[in-house]
Amino acid sequence: GDMFFHATLARSFINALSLRGDDDFVDRLNYYYTPIMLSIACLIISAKQYGGTPIECWVNPHSRESMEEYIESYCWIQNTYWVPMFENIPDDHTAREEKQIGYYQWVPFILIAEALMFSLPCIFWRLLSWQSGLNIQHLINSACDINAIVDHSQREKAIESLAASFIDTIDLQGSDRELPQRSLIGRLKCNRLLSGQYVSILYVATKILYAINIGLQFGILNACLKNDQYFLFGFQVLNDLVAGRPWTETGHFPRVTLCDFEVRYLANLNRYTVQCALLINIINEKVFAFFWCWYLLILCITIFSALFWILNICIHTEKIDYIVKYMQIAQCADKRKEMKFIEPNKVLPAERIFSVIPFAPQLLDRFVTHFLKSDGVFILRMMANHSGDLVVVQVLKCLWQEFRERNWREFEEFEEVKEQHFRMKKPTMVNPRVVTIMTESMKSDNNFI
Repeated sequence: GDMFFHATLARSFINALSLRGDDDFVDRLNYYYTPIMLSIACLIISAKQYGGTPIECWVNPHSRESMEEYIESYCWIQNTYWVPMFENIPDDHTAREEKQIGYYQWVPFILIAEALMFSLPCIFWRLLSWQSGLNIQHLINSACDINAIVDHSQREKAIESLAASFIDTIDLQGSDRELPQRSLIGRLKCNRLLSGQYVSILYVATKILYAINIGLQFGILNACLKNDQYFLFGFQVLNDLVAGRPWTETGHFPRVTLCDFEVRYLANLNRYTVQCALLINIINEKVFAFFWCWYLLILCITIFSALFWILNICIHTEKIDYIVKYMQIAQCADKRKEMKFIEPNKVLPAERIFSVIPFAPQLLDRFVTHFLKSDGVFILRMMANHSGDLVVVQVLKCLWQEFRERNWREFEEFEEVKEQHFRMKKPTMVNPRVVTIMTESMKSDNNFI
């Protein structure tokens, strides 16, 4: 019954936390692959614990078989204690109780609890990101489906549809709420403060929760194994395994333990001590040593991933550099295509879609800060992780075109100033504001090329 319960629970964890497009490989290591490994270890130990013989006790050879079963069942549920073979058994019962080990009955439940803890940050991320109204998974799945389209016209239509959904999503997040909130709860909500960066901040918080969770696992293992001497208990066990030091010296996961039990016989209370072999501890030692190494590895990977996302989301120049990278890829591709149809020694047309980038960096800054915002750049990063750079380049072209159409006045002014600049003529009737912006752009021009 217990084994079936563990198997059902493990399977439900795996089914509930299916892989999605709104995460990266480090998240999957935490919420998907680690719980699967913990569930497999739980099933192996449960099979030995409930289907095999986890404990064998040495009793009087002349005693009945029923007495042997009773003693083994009693010693299994009553914690045993370990004393090295070369030491005498202490006479004081309290001293024996201090040496008790009681984790072996609970190992399957500990492993399932750890699997649940690893999945909690993922549940936190999915619930709160879903409430934000951003359907990141839908956008990224659509981007992945575009890679399978071979027909050029169908691919262009699919990219335009994806870009339209992307723009609707950005507009939904950045909609201005001019009407004042009447309720106290509505005023306390930080939606306006986090407008356009709610999901990216939430993702960073989820990364930090993953790292905190792994740190808690180390403490939980120490508490379950009653090891207060060394916090890095796993290193001690690994060191014993590598050095070939036997468990009889270290006491880590002892195989042979002692068990005290009392038997009432008429008016007397007889106390006996028997020696038991904890076979289950052979498996427990290997499982816990492996998971200590695994936790240490994914802790380092998760901390590095969290720092990477914090830098990319919080530093403004990182976001601009990321967008510029894809814009330059698109610009170079467009330039190569135009070269096929242009005669030698002929000037390239200035109407290319990204021709304004090196000339007007402040427009690019406005595109990233006020149009895409942090959440838009975050979705583009996720899209690049799952569907590749090519789709992101094509979607970004549509987004930039939409931005140009919404800010056509500024673009026209810049085109006018740029033409005058390239013709090396003195500007005649130019808006003073445009001249100021142009001067600023010329100063910062080198930083954005």
